[in-house]
Amino acid sequence: MTTPDDTIRSADDWRSALEIRDTRAANPLMDVFTTLWRHSSDDHPLTPDDIIDLLEADNRQNSFYKAPSKETVVNQLQYLEYTRILGREVRRADDGETSTDEESDDSRWYMAPVLSPSEVRLLEDSLMLSRMDPEELQGVISGLYQLAGGSAPSKNLPDISIDGYEHINGEFLATIEKITEAMNNQLAVDFFYCDYDKQGRLVKRLDRRTGKPRRYVFDPYNMVYKKGGYYLLGHFHNCPVPQNTDQNENHTNLFCFAVNRIRDLRITSTRIAVPADTWDENGLPRKLTGAPRFDAVAFARQRPHMTMGTLVDVVMSIGPSVLTNVYEWFDNPKVERVDGPFDPDDHHEGVQAFHYRVSVRSPKLGIIWWALQYALADVRVESPQSVRDELLRAGLQLARRYGDE
Repeated sequence: MTTPDDTIRSADDWRSALEIRDTRAANPLMDVFTTLWRHSSDDHPLTPDDIIDLLEADNRQNSFYKAPSKETVVNQLQYLEYTRILGREVRRADDGETSTDEESDDSRWYMAPVLSPSEVRLLEDSLMLSRMDPEELQGVISGLYQLAGGSAPSKNLPDISIDGYEHINGEFLATIEKITEAMNNQLAVDFFYCDYDKQGRLVKRLDRRTGKPRRYVFDPYNMVYKKGGYYLLGHFHNCPVPQNTDQNENHTNLFCFAVNRIRDLRITSTRIAVPADTWDENGLPRKLTGAPRFDAVAFARQRPHMTMGTLVDVVMSIGPSVLTNVYEWFDNPKVERVDGPFDPDDHHEGVQAFHYRVSVRSPKLGIIWWALQYALADVRVESPQSVRDELLRAGLQLARRYGDE
């Protein structure tokens, strides 16, 4: 016996198809809702007739499907205008022709986006730089597009080449999920941390005492992006809170790990030993310093590089061409214009007759790296002297390394 639809080959197939037909017929509201989600945007609103045409096109493989009438579609649109489903807002475009007669109503409608095209594009481009498996990356970007619906910047997923993704951690997204769960439940985590070998493979870091892979036990506070890296900030679970404010210029009581180098992370059943609000902005005990409390985002933004030393006050002289770089790297620089060229002995024609004195806060190692990064530009650290001494030492080492033997 043949059937009208050659995809239906058994009683179970007939039952499933009938259930789909009955469900579809009973849910014109969801039909209209999903069509607006997938196909509409503020610059591409849909009329009731457009919605019916799209429903028929989307369901052309279902021989049992019957699109709702125009009157039904208009009624559902009017209902959605005042009722939010899944938090989504349906709006009427201003230029539509509204009529009291549903059959002649040509008003145009769209679903307000969760994310604008520019926001989706920004998130997509940020994800493209992450060290994720290409297939997982495609899945995440596809999810972004589905969330944006008709407001997605493109219907086509970007072409993600395998080249450059050879040294990735396949646990990256799973690690983020577990860290998030641990933070939400205030639980410690343990994990292995990895370094790269000469083939670019991640290998577990060894315990210096035992020679075996070291498993870290950590109180997770937050995860932050910094200059293309994604970091976990927190405190070692078994380290006590110090009873003084003695500072280590190269490190605080807080630590960070690159998330893409974490392996085999587990959520423990032990609550974190030291809450994040124990620490001030420098990673010192807040009850002893009275300084502003630790904030992971502020902590990362105050550092030109993700170094963990306490913040020191730094004064620099810079040439006009470096001013943009200062604002790109430091969160809140204090800038003062100073008469006279950057180099007082430079009287060549065309040299600008002014420079800037800049005050920033940075860990010592971070400002050293930054100054070396711009060593060929007009940058001169004026204070503190300890930073100047380290830059001199680095310069002498570079001279020995690259000078004539």
